Amino acid sequence: MKKTLLTILFISISSKLLACSCGIAPLMDRIPMSDFIATAKILKISPDKENSNLHDIQIEIINLYKGQPTSNLKIYSVLNSSCAFYTPENSEWLIFASKNKSGELSFGYCSGAKRLDKKFNSTKYPHAEKKYKKSIELKLQVLEYLKKSEIQASNEFGLRTSFSNGCLKDFKGYEIKTDRFALYELTVENDLSISEVKSLKEFDNENLKADLLNCVRESIKVYTRKKEPEISNKTKIIIGLYYYASERGNESFIGQFDL
Repeated sequence: MKKTLLTILFISISSKLLACSCGIAPLMDRIPMSDFIATAKILKISPDKENSNLHDIQIEIINLYKGQPTSNLKIYSVLNSSCAFYTPENSEWLIFASKNKSGELSFGYCSGAKRLDKKFNSTKYPHAEKKYKKSIELKLQVLEYLKKSEIQASNEFGLRTSFSNGCLKDFKGYEIKTDRFALYELTVENDLSISEVKSLKEFDNENLKADLLNCVRESIKVYTRKKEPEISNKTKIIIGLYYYASERGNESFIGQFDL
């Protein structure tokens, strides 16, 4: 009986802990999923009168990257749970929000929001703040570029990508002076084959450009979340690649995630 109770307790705790596990979504997957993207200051936060899992927030937009201007959002706060999420008043955030069933813009634990003015214990974590700021800067650079270039990132079928032959591992030790990202547009046919790869923005290293484009053309694979064999119509998606400079004895490299 004791073992049974312990087993039930363990399963219950494990379920709660796993309930809010979030998959890592690259920025160029996150953007099409969002109806509203902006950096903003949280002016006021208050409990939702009808739903205890929500809070209402008033914001002041700093920079708008996608969607229509608004001063009101909802956060899926779910306090006292493993999914708890809270945006303190006067804090600043990069927000990715989507419309809920009621048509209201909301975001939460798994939405990809990042606090812009987050502080770290420099004694315990001497490199954490620098890495965090670099990650935020990278995301903002991509969003600003898309906005200025008037590029609409869409992904109507929620397609995902992977590199089949590991060719990205060959791009180590390169130096890049300016922006840390490159963008490529893929034309995807009904059978998920890729008929065209177009460079939208390349790294500023001439020795890298052609080889990296070939890597994308020859290695990138597209698939649906449910592993379906085809989609209903031809479409286009954008993928991003990101440069990470050499650090503490490790060579520079290029990856798919905007870390």
